[in-house]
Amino acid sequence: FYKAGSHGIRLENEMLCKKGIKNEYGQFMEFEPITIAPIDLDAIDADLMKEDDKSYLNEYHKMVFDTVSPFLTTEEA
Repeated sequence: FYKAGSHGIRLENEMLCKKGIKNEYGQFMEFEPITIAPIDLDAIDADLMKEDDKSYLNEYHKMVFDTVSPFLTTEEA
């Protein structure tokens, strides 16, 4: 989101590109997120998202929780 002459908000993650599967079609690459922080859902209109986008977002948030929660108190988690 960009408001002309005022400000902008961008959602992004740092990603690591690494080798994925290799098969008869060649070497495939895949992305692994290395930014471990939840994405603010207030900036997302889920009605505009496709189901695979929603699945990706939910899986990403599960990975964030699974990675970070051992370091949180019960209340923070």
